[in-house]
Amino acid sequence: MLLRCACAAALGLAFATSAFADDAAPSFDRPGFGFASSVLPAGSFDWEQGLPDMERDSGDGAHSTFYTADTEVRVGIGSNLELQLHTSAWNELDFHAPGASGSVSGAGDTALGLKWAPPLSSKDWTLSVLGLVSFDTGSNDFTAGHDVATLALEATRDLGGGHTLAFNATVNHGDGQTTWSAAANFGFPIQGNLSGYMQAGHFGGDGIDSSLAGAGLVWLIGNRVQFDLGANAGLTNRSPDYQAGFGISVFWK
Repeated sequence: MLLRCACAAALGLAFATSAFADDAAPSFDRPGFGFASSVLPAGSFDWEQGLPDMERDSGDGAHSTFYTADTEVRVGIGSNLELQLHTSAWNELDFHAPGASGSVSGAGDTALGLKWAPPLSSKDWTLSVLGLVSFDTGSNDFTAGHDVATLALEATRDLGGGHTLAFNATVNHGDGQTTWSAAANFGFPIQGNLSGYMQAGHFGGDGIDSSLAGAGLVWLIGNRVQFDLGANAGLTNRSPDYQAGFGISVFWK
């Protein structure tokens, strides 16, 4: 039901905003390990929604599947800045192990952030810096249990012809624990408003040692609505088996 309603709303919004089809399309943070290396114009905002995203992990005769309807809202405030709100009102974890199985659900933590995209002398590169603070507002099964500060950097190189190469570095710190990630993304056109991407990333720190690679599709409608579909596969024994996601992003100006 959630997926059908969201798709119907998105198609309605696409037709309603067709008058703006000649405007430049915004750069959405979805999908991928990183985010857009630009900010939204002042006075505009977007909504980016997982419908849902999921992760499957297994080992020692047990396996679990995690689903999340992750939500991000971005608001352009001028001076190359935007405000961000991140949350996940619905999460579910299904687990199965010898002699035990079950399922838990609930809301996740909430994060507030500020993204800055400084002007660069190069026309081929764009850069953004994102700072986030996550607060332990989630239910017991889906909260970090403490505040977490995040600092991330995204740099994108325009290769021409709709091809891009992006790099991301992220550090998270909270309650004396530090995790980090590094990722690269290659974007390319396919046909019309349909494009694709390939990516790889490594996640480490605080007992985490995970590497994944994957690919996906992005379909832009009327420069205001975007659908994304993608999947990643674990590259090591300590990585999740796979991740997959379907999402929608909508821009208002």
